[in-house]
Amino acid sequence: MTNISTRWLLAAAVATATMPGAVHAQTNDATKKTPVDAGVNSSPLPLKHTPRPTTGAITSQDLMTRLYIFADDSLGGRDVGTEGHYKATTYLAGELKRLGLKPMGDSSTYFQTLPLKSKKVDRMSSFVAGGTSMVLGSDWGIGGAENVTITDAETFYAGRITGEELPAVTPEQAKGRVIAYGITNNAGFGLAMEGRITRPEGSVGVLFLIPPQTRGVLRFIMSGGLSVTDASVPTDGRLFVTDSTTMKIFNVGMAMLAPGAIGAKLNVKAVVDLQSPPFPARNVVAMLPGSDPKLAKQYVAIGAHSDHVGTAPRAIDHDSVYVFNKIVRPAGAENDGKMGNAEQFVQINAELAELRKQRPARSDSIFNGADDDGSGSMSVLEIAEYLATQKVKPKRSTLFVWHAGEEKGLWGSAYYTEYPTVPRDSIVAQLNMDMVGRGSATDQTGMSADGKELRGGPDYLQLVGSRRLSTELGDLVEQVNTTKKHNFKFDYAMDANGHPMNIYCRSDHYEYAKWGVPVTFFTTGGHAAYHQLTDEPQYIDYPHMQRVTRLVADIATELGNRATRPQVNQPKLDPRGTCKQ
Repeated sequence: MTNISTRWLLAAAVATATMPGAVHAQTNDATKKTPVDAGVNSSPLPLKHTPRPTTGAITSQDLMTRLYIFADDSLGGRDVGTEGHYKATTYLAGELKRLGLKPMGDSSTYFQTLPLKSKKVDRMSSFVAGGTSMVLGSDWGIGGAENVTITDAETFYAGRITGEELPAVTPEQAKGRVIAYGITNNAGFGLAMEGRITRPEGSVGVLFLIPPQTRGVLRFIMSGGLSVTDASVPTDGRLFVTDSTTMKIFNVGMAMLAPGAIGAKLNVKAVVDLQSPPFPARNVVAMLPGSDPKLAKQYVAIGAHSDHVGTAPRAIDHDSVYVFNKIVRPAGAENDGKMGNAEQFVQINAELAELRKQRPARSDSIFNGADDDGSGSMSVLEIAEYLATQKVKPKRSTLFVWHAGEEKGLWGSAYYTEYPTVPRDSIVAQLNMDMVGRGSATDQTGMSADGKELRGGPDYLQLVGSRRLSTELGDLVEQVNTTKKHNFKFDYAMDANGHPMNIYCRSDHYEYAKWGVPVTFFTTGGHAAYHQLTDEPQYIDYPHMQRVTRLVADIATELGNRATRPQVNQPKLDPRGTCKQ
């Protein structure tokens, strides 16, 4: 699932926290057992797993085999545009070919390649605030793939970003000015980096103010990020400045700024050189033809995202992260910024001491993404094998799409739905699986709209969006759960209108929903390993993951065979608008 924070923030925080026992010794013992979280695994699972042949049935053994391959260290965290993600998509295509599914990508292949570019900012770029030249890389930086030129433009401070929306700016306030927004939390940074910023009408540029304690954001921005350069996926040149530059512009730091403040005139010339990454970013697309000649031209889409967030800047102790997050950050990256108190560190050190009795420390720098979204990707692949081996196929065709770049801002799903390989209006529904491998009673799976912690359980499953376009689809999901005796207890708390976590907008289903395709997002929710080094295959609850996979397979089959498609009876979205839950 797309994060509202960045992977390096936690790594830096944990590495700088004082944790006795957080040593960095390397171990090559692949058979060491892992501790068992209560209610997660029925027995300890190994760090490595020997693959076994998969079958047509949906089994926890098949899912384990697939996920240990897909979330292995050798794939380096599957960051889009890297060799690891290239290997992951190659594995998917190989399996689809083995299963005999029809390629539905570019040029009769399983791949749809995104127009992805890496950026390098010309060192001669300049940023002058009130007559003072600022230093590229330490005082200011640029996000996105667009050049930025600003000449003698006044700066207007709109206010701080407190959620998933920008503070309002009127055309009169924006006219001829650079609009500045304050970033005070990870939600603000996520929105700034997502690349879907629309400049207020009449303005000449967008500027984000970084508080002093997050200076590393600028290093991250200047490290050569990737951007989708297709015109249909809107991007804009976005300027970022540290608090020292804010002082030059407004004469005070961001902490003292009030909305409506007028700052110095800016002169900016930022030049971005775009280059293709070493490895292509690609969606993987396949189709199982329907068995009914009339209905085969309609499609039930099942999807997941194949990418994750790569590697940390440096290795840190795996068990230290594991215990720290369990105690201090039970929602993983959603809790970025929480550093713990003295009482918590006593507990952290005690638990680390117990772990050291079981095994030596393991240095770790790879965000394996076993649950996010290895679990969804392998569940979709398991459904593909299941449906492909059925003697009687669903009447409608089944479209399988593994999206790339979800973690960067829904890049792959935005591109696929802009350039679908089947007619967009022929997709009757999209079933999205993202993080379906956890959901135990010890997992903090999210927060209710009124701020109460949500917890999983033996029959736990979150649903998002199932009735937002089609109440008929939501009813069908409930019906299949009951009649097929899956017996899940659906949690709709994260689907509440106006929910501050905005989950409806943060995974690939939204890119289908905005075009009027009914969707359902299936997830077992958040947990302490979300976007952390500890999201590894040995912590997955495979029997629970199997149950979720079987449910989605049955829903897809029902959608494929019913006489009519789910009726869209709720207000449609603006496909060019901004998502708001």
